[in-house]
Amino acid sequence: MTELSPIAAAPSTQPLLGFLVGGFVLLVVAIALLTARRGTAGPIETAESTRRALAVAALYGLFSSCFMRIIAPALLGREQSPWLLALGDVLAVTVGLFVWFVLLAEPRPWSAYGLRGTTPARLALTLALGGAAALLLSWRGYDEVLTGRVRVTPDSLVFALLFAAVGSALPEELLFRGWLQGSLVGRFNRWARLAFPALAFTAVRSIRFLPGADLTVSDWLFYTLGVVLPLGLWWGLMRDLAGGSLWPSMVSHFVLEFGTALADASPRSTPAP
Repeated sequence: MTELSPIAAAPSTQPLLGFLVGGFVLLVVAIALLTARRGTAGPIETAESTRRALAVAALYGLFSSCFMRIIAPALLGREQSPWLLALGDVLAVTVGLFVWFVLLAEPRPWSAYGLRGTTPARLALTLALGGAAALLLSWRGYDEVLTGRVRVTPDSLVFALLFAAVGSALPEELLFRGWLQGSLVGRFNRWARLAFPALAFTAVRSIRFLPGADLTVSDWLFYTLGVVLPLGLWWGLMRDLAGGSLWPSMVSHFVLEFGTALADASPRSTPAP
């Protein structure tokens, strides 16, 4: 996510190993809990579907937060070592596969989660709105790449692509705007359908970096309430304006994450000002 500069990288190898082990333990526990007593999935627009989506979101938040602590130095521009970027590739794919696996286990068509088309006019409007918001928040990253202030390498390009697409845009849009927001259709009004998934998205994102020695409470509040919450509402609105299609919000999410990740994971051509 954009503008996380107040967050410092983990200071030593031991905490990184602890987060890595903890993340995979939580991932295994999440899969076990979600598959051990899974009932037959009915229509997506039910209270049971909402409860299950929230359970998946909570488990996703726990293990993905551990993984984010590991790759934070690359996302914050503090380390561009090949081993860290390669590890980030693996963790991004793992996060994406988890959500993909959970949705495959639900006997519903992909269109129920918003993976469907829409009218050309709606698509053009929502892509423009989503793209404008994404570029506004991530322009610093794209500017650094385009002006040559950072040197894009194969490692940083692959890392940014996988993190933005498979580790962020795909799983989070499918989970929050696709499943959770879709489960509220017909049971809540429009604004509740936008606000509830945005609040869940904000809660999950807020536990990735908690206030402490490296992050003040004010910086944490700005990130969660000033960046994540508005984006969650905006992407939810994109799906609503697109007639239920998830593609505009997914593209916007990818554009935002890709520019920032590419700039921060690439070595600088000139010293930072």
